Amino acid sequence: MTVQISWLLSQKQLSLSRRGVRTAHPAPITFVHATELTDPSPWLSGGELVLTTGLGLSDDADELRSYIDRLHGVGVSCLGFGIGLSHSVVPDALVQRANAVGLEVLEVPFEIPFAAIVRTVMNKIAEQEYEEVLQAAKVQNRITRAALHGGVDAIVKELATATATTITYVGRRTHALHPRSEQAFLDEVRQLVVARGGSGTAASISVSEPGRSVTVQSVGLSAASSGHVAMMSTGPISSVNRILLGHAVSLVTLELEQPARLRVERSTLHALALASMFDSRFDQLPAPTVLNDAAGADGLVRALVLRSAAIQDTIRHLDGLLFRAGRGLYAHVDGDEATILLRGDDDASWVDAQLPDEPTLRAGLSTPHSLLDIRKAATQARMAFGMAGSQRTDRLVEFGNARASVVLQSAPAREAFLTLASSTIDVLADHDREHGVELLASLRSYLVAHGHWEGAAAQLGVHRHTLRGRIARVQDILDVDLTDARVRAELLLAILVSDGRCP
Repeated sequence: MTVQISWLLSQKQLSLSRRGVRTAHPAPITFVHATELTDPSPWLSGGELVLTTGLGLSDDADELRSYIDRLHGVGVSCLGFGIGLSHSVVPDALVQRANAVGLEVLEVPFEIPFAAIVRTVMNKIAEQEYEEVLQAAKVQNRITRAALHGGVDAIVKELATATATTITYVGRRTHALHPRSEQAFLDEVRQLVVARGGSGTAASISVSEPGRSVTVQSVGLSAASSGHVAMMSTGPISSVNRILLGHAVSLVTLELEQPARLRVERSTLHALALASMFDSRFDQLPAPTVLNDAAGADGLVRALVLRSAAIQDTIRHLDGLLFRAGRGLYAHVDGDEATILLRGDDDASWVDAQLPDEPTLRAGLSTPHSLLDIRKAATQARMAFGMAGSQRTDRLVEFGNARASVVLQSAPAREAFLTLASSTIDVLADHDREHGVELLASLRSYLVAHGHWEGAAAQLGVHRHTLRGRIARVQDILDVDLTDARVRAELLLAILVSDGRCP
């Protein structure tokens, strides 16, 4: 807390006046110290308003200049010189030297006691401290509310916003950062933690550089939840900001150390709310507010549908990872299948990295959706799930990156195309067996080549006129018009389904 010299001069009851020139950038006053020592510098730390009547000072110009030099050397903000006791005026040599070094000099009338100046300055500083305490209390309330609704990420964001600093949480496997553009600070904190003994150290870390300060504090009571919260400020970190940082550290610790029973109950509530979104009886109702925290910063969610022979172990694994990230679990389990809500900005690579190395696990991931479209997201995820393979590299399929038409993963769609195949593809296959021809193979090549005669004929190894004759025969047998793109598309899909190419 500080007091500006201009503010002090504006206090009419003190009748202070400036002697000498006004400095361009006067240092603010942090404390008031009254002394008659000719060399008080050993007891000063900078920023003080020094009050003196000059009892120990003569009129010798060299002595007065030396006195000013000693005050300036320790960073004194201002000199208040009381007149009418040992000196009737402020000595000219003192004022001239103060002008030369940029030290402000105030004349204090005889009738103004130094105690009045001390009281005025210290009361102003006390008012500022009280205002900061009130502001800190308001910020603490906001950070606490953020913790209740958004976990570690929300705590970090609220603290950074309130203090106008950069804040990061670095855990064993997870992190949070705000602003998100300060990736370099996140990397720096990780390096500081490693250099000071790893993630489990309880010691705080401080780094001070010109125009920049960093402080790092440990969080967590157990090895599983240990981590660090760090603050970076463009200047010295204020005492209030340190208090707020300490409050945030406590909240992060509580968030990471939530009792297992509370977390289980919260996850159960999340599961019930998610199940309601899949129940048609609740179609006209808005999404339960308890699901709001499942969404990312953009308000979007993804659905993850997974199946595993050890589904409960898989859910516990994901729950632990999300817990360490300060996030809740939103999972609806049905037999060996689970539907899990993730944030809209959780991409496929991140999701795949969270899944356990379980050989029977298969998963499908939707594209981002609003909370109201959770059912659509789950449908997408289930379609993508139908394309997941047995290899580690293709056990998770994202809807937007499907390698074949996800429409064919829908049981009703497959049934429809199999029905179409029974009256078209099977008829051609029977005709080929009876007459020893290759109408079905010719049709497949023609359709795959998008109706291009040259390409299809070359693939079959026949002349294009031969292929034209075969396709004309197919149209007669099936009574279809293959110049119609819709007909070609339906027949191609029927062939793919009947061939088992889209399991």
